[in-house]
Amino acid sequence: MRTEIRTFIAIKIHPGEKVLYQLNDFKTIFKKDGIRWVHEDNFHLTLRFIGNTTREQLCFLVDNLKLVAGNLKSFQIETKGVGCFSSKGKPRVLFVKIMESEALTELVAEVEKNVVAAGFHAELKPFRPHLTLGRIKNLERRVHFHSVIEELDDIKYQDSYVSEFILYQSILKPQGPIYKPIKIFKLR
Repeated sequence: MRTEIRTFIAIKIHPGEKVLYQLNDFKTIFKKDGIRWVHEDNFHLTLRFIGNTTREQLCFLVDNLKLVAGNLKSFQIETKGVGCFSSKGKPRVLFVKIMESEALTELVAEVEKNVVAAGFHAELKPFRPHLTLGRIKNLERRVHFHSVIEELDDIKYQDSYVSEFILYQSILKPQGPIYKPIKIFKLR
């Protein structure tokens, strides 16, 4: 019997008209490429990927994240521009950028502090807020891909009101992951 579950903490993002239009436009532009598109129901801003989590760690996180939420106010985030993460020079993730703000940075710091206190290693990568649109397996025309996303760097897609964050369970399936909310934490 499995005693651990795979978890992460995120803000649910409800995509606006411009984000959905951009996603559909990308699906057309890059239809010959090997990109696995994220379903709009799964859009989220990951605050911290945790990974395998025990029941004790889960209880600790729930109790402590309630306190975090009670001490922080709701805030706005701005979605602007497009980018990609690369590995060994190859684009791997296509995303819409989310602008950093003082409130978002504070929330991420508090989440990180509590994840480490629950017994997990500190996150070594810098926080880069983004909304993943697709995961890239292969590109037919890499230069074309980069020229398309560079043209979209200044486009504002939407503002989102953040009034909560969520502790999720990630269930990996062959057809793609399922994200199951474990606990929703309401900000002040």
